[in-house]
Amino acid sequence: MIPAGHLVVDDDLARAQFWFWSYNIWDIARSVMTGDPTHLPDRIELECRARAAGARPGMSSFTETELTGLAAAFEIYRAYRRQSLTPQDVVNTLFLPQLLQVELGFQGHGERYPARPRRDDGDKHECRMLGHCLAAHRHFSDSRPSTTDQIYRMACHRLDGLQHGHADQLIAAKYRQLVAAYNLRHPTATVPRLHVPGRAFPPSNRLVPADPPSGPTTLTLDDKDEQ
Repeated sequence: MIPAGHLVVDDDLARAQFWFWSYNIWDIARSVMTGDPTHLPDRIELECRARAAGARPGMSSFTETELTGLAAAFEIYRAYRRQSLTPQDVVNTLFLPQLLQVELGFQGHGERYPARPRRDDGDKHECRMLGHCLAAHRHFSDSRPSTTDQIYRMACHRLDGLQHGHADQLIAAKYRQLVAAYNLRHPTATVPRLHVPGRAFPPSNRLVPADPPSGPTTLTLDDKDEQ
């Protein structure tokens, strides 16, 4: 399912994407289950797979840039054959830096899409990262987190560290730049952060608070959360 307001996706592109990624996901699963990253596809295999999936010139998901980036991403994991990357390592060093760059692009810094291309009247500078963090908090509080929620919970904990100076200063600066750019685009709804503070999530040894409040609660993003 694509997000509300998303541009129309060509049926041939959708079919090719699903075919292409069904094999990639199978390879990822084999790599994880066997502990052997050589199951992950290299650039040549990705190109062959794209052709078999029905990729055509002009399809945005199969451009030279896209396939080069995807091959480079898989190669990172292939290179860790004798080492162990924890999920938090992956989020901190691989996932989050790229996510911040993508989100910053949609706040007016992107060359191709300086705003989200939408077909509805929705916010063209919406921060999807924030939306995923809020959804993760809600699902953890309801004791039904998905894999995506777990990833964004780890991202929230990492972003806490970025805000408080206990992290890579280049990434921290990128996050501050993103918050500033978002607030510039939303002058009547500024926020001090674009994630849910890690302390707002239920503790890791339980998914619901020991003493839940009797009435409804609302999570806010203002600085009162820091007190």
